Amino acid sequence: MQRSDLLAFLGSLGITGLLIWGLVYFINTWWDRLPKVAALTICILLAVMVIGYPIYALARWSDRYLARVKEQQQK
Repeated sequence: MQRSDLLAFLGSLGITGLLIWGLVYFINTWWDRLPKVAALTICILLAVMVIGYPIYALARWSDRYLARVKEQQQK
């Protein structure tokens, strides 16, 4: 694992933590004020972001890692 991989992983982890914190804050302060349809739509969008972003970041990392491994094997 290279230094850039570690930084990407820590960045992804940090952004995931911020998204989860934002979701908790949003639910605690604004959830009761929203209409039910808006609350459901926002909940689904937030869930996709919180779950999807780390998966996307790890997929990008694995693509870069596999490209480096293939390049090293061809040398």
